[in-house]
Amino acid sequence: MDAEIGGMAMATAEIGRRPAEVGRVFYLGWALSMVAAFVAGFSQTVPGDFAPTPGLPLLLHVHGAVFTLWVALLIVQPSLVVAGDVRRHRQLGVAGAGLAAAMVVMGLTATLFSISHHRVPSFFPPGIFLVMNGLGIVVFGGLVAAAVVQRGKPEWHKRLMLCATAAILGPGLGRFLPMDSFGAAAPLVMFAVNDAILLAGPAADLVVRRRIHPAYLWGVAVVLLMQALIGPLAFSPPAQAAVHALQGR
Repeated sequence: MDAEIGGMAMATAEIGRRPAEVGRVFYLGWALSMVAAFVAGFSQTVPGDFAPTPGLPLLLHVHGAVFTLWVALLIVQPSLVVAGDVRRHRQLGVAGAGLAAAMVVMGLTATLFSISHHRVPSFFPPGIFLVMNGLGIVVFGGLVAAAVVQRGKPEWHKRLMLCATAAILGPGLGRFLPMDSFGAAAPLVMFAVNDAILLAGPAADLVVRRRIHPAYLWGVAVVLLMQALIGPLAFSPPAQAAVHALQGR
């Protein structure tokens, strides 16, 4: 009996040493904030995209469809977890991994196509558009791959997956924010809003767990490093040469 009581005391002490975990509803809300950023941004251009004249190229329609599916998945997957349907969440995750791979391909293809056909939004210099989209989609793919590898560790998996989506918020935020009114500071304003969304995860960890989960030391760090590299790389001779080559100059 004494041994049993002692074992229960040790187990209770061990539980007490474990950090509390952030609730499932938070991750759903966090995902919805990213969905809101996408919807708010692209709703500014979608009506014109579907106008019959001039018609949007089929490639960009496919690109939009693939990314729209990801946004839908971003709502469905945490919703399934909140509902307790983890089995279906995992089944859908297999399709989600394939969708993420399609996003990387379509993201890079659409970026190059847009530059070469002079379809870059006016508030993005072509070099910024090239590097921001290129780095963003590569970082997205890398973090999703890491999340898939860590799918057996839910606390790693969900954090990495949401950091991956935060890496590609730039195009949506750029369309939603009044970029032209910010002048030269426009990229910094956009990154500040992006980071406010990104850092919600670590902030929740600090409040609930009293420590930041190591997944964020990778996910957040990679996204912040990407942002820091965009400016220097975008105006570097290789990036400018690539833009000129794509535009036939």
